[in-house]
Amino acid sequence: MNRSILHELRPLPRLAQSTATGFTLKVENPVEVSLVIPAKNSTHSLETTVREAHAYLLNRFSNSFEIILVPNPSGPDDPSDRVAESLARQLDQVRVVPHEKPPGKGAALQTGIVKSRGNWIFFTDSDLPYDLDFFDQAIEKLRGGYDLVTGNRRLASSHFHIPVSLLRLAYGRHRLGLGFNALVRMLFPIQTTDTQAGIKAFSRRLAVETFSRQTCPGFLFDLELFLTAHGQGLSQTDLPVTLHLNTEKSTVRILREFVLVAYWLSRIWIQNRRGYYGKRADAVKGILSRYRGADFSTRFFLYARWKLTPYQKMSSKLPGRGKILDLGCGHGLLALTAALESPHRQVLGVDHDPQRLELANRAAVPLQNLRIEKGSLLEPPEGALFSAITAIDVMHYFTPPFQEQILRKAFERLEKGGVLLVREVNPTGGWISRWNRTYEKWATQIGFTQANSQGLHFRTPEGWEEVLKSIGYKVRSERCSSFLFADILYTCERL
Repeated sequence: MNRSILHELRPLPRLAQSTATGFTLKVENPVEVSLVIPAKNSTHSLETTVREAHAYLLNRFSNSFEIILVPNPSGPDDPSDRVAESLARQLDQVRVVPHEKPPGKGAALQTGIVKSRGNWIFFTDSDLPYDLDFFDQAIEKLRGGYDLVTGNRRLASSHFHIPVSLLRLAYGRHRLGLGFNALVRMLFPIQTTDTQAGIKAFSRRLAVETFSRQTCPGFLFDLELFLTAHGQGLSQTDLPVTLHLNTEKSTVRILREFVLVAYWLSRIWIQNRRGYYGKRADAVKGILSRYRGADFSTRFFLYARWKLTPYQKMSSKLPGRGKILDLGCGHGLLALTAALESPHRQVLGVDHDPQRLELANRAAVPLQNLRIEKGSLLEPPEGALFSAITAIDVMHYFTPPFQEQILRKAFERLEKGGVLLVREVNPTGGWISRWNRTYEKWATQIGFTQANSQGLHFRTPEGWEEVLKSIGYKVRSERCSSFLFADILYTCERL
């Protein structure tokens, strides 16, 4: 086996979060942003990338930024280190942090991030395949309370610019990426459909937590980033990207990376099972036990609801900090999940059903960052603005005019950049949709749900997006349910 592959099978030693390595939350002479760029076999594009990134950051952050180049030459014929040093001499805010061993993109990135001074850390590939305006949106998300913002090539609003000669290659990579991501989501508590996009932004807190415990020197370091965010209760979101694919990667390198995948997937899976990246999963593990005082039928309903509804996925769409309002919280499953996963959230759940409110209040004891009280979707609580508002599986109980009224009031109660989550049945999804609507009617008739006398009112996905956009939201939609149901989650940002 190639010796460099053997090096990439060796785990990185865990760093201490201390002044011994200089890798701490607080640093001397901090800057707002650190952009870290590993450089290997990239001299053809490195200079263009650095100059473009420098102009971009100078325009947005004045002098409060740094670009850290991490040359990791593949051999004596790779002048990445010399090009990097030349750029550092020519451009202020550019500095070089050499990396010699072990080989691997993740190891080189760790070397650069350990030496960074930014409150926010940006990362992109040295050939700059993505438009930098991704960071414009990412910094707003970071300031709004998210700790990890990643590019996602699978989103419908992402764009690819590809020469005709590379279409076949791009399609093959796309299908391969879909398969890899399906495997990742099956093995790990990761919700994003694209873990490996080479453009990301994250808080210094997440950087310290992740790269101090990083073990993978290769490209699967991304999984450790996602797992640490999840394990530490830090919020993650993804954004669309514009990707420019102009060159074909070496087939040898692609095959070489595949040799390493099986080993690192299994190792990271074992580490995650042992709680190496954090204990976030344990925080919500006992949610159902909080309802032991309920009658058998209610506990059965809650058990089924918890198993069939991706509450943790929906919670991951919320900011990790700030005020969260859960409209129509019912028994409080989502409100509990959001409060337990991040102590930096202040969660308020409102509902009109006194029996559900009583159970939710009992379940909330002794959490200090969760309140449950009586309220209406049509009259959200007055006072300070919210960072996020949720309306999960409740809008279809209102007529279309009332639905629009609720959405408009939520818009007024959101701070700029705030998020509204709406989950609703897709009535155009075939037999699953018919079963989904039948279930909603059944739940209403037997009393699990108290609906008004005006019946149930479903909109198509196109209908929901149209009304949300007309109010002023920026909308992303995705399937969000078990295989038995046809629910769509609308993530709506107040611009």
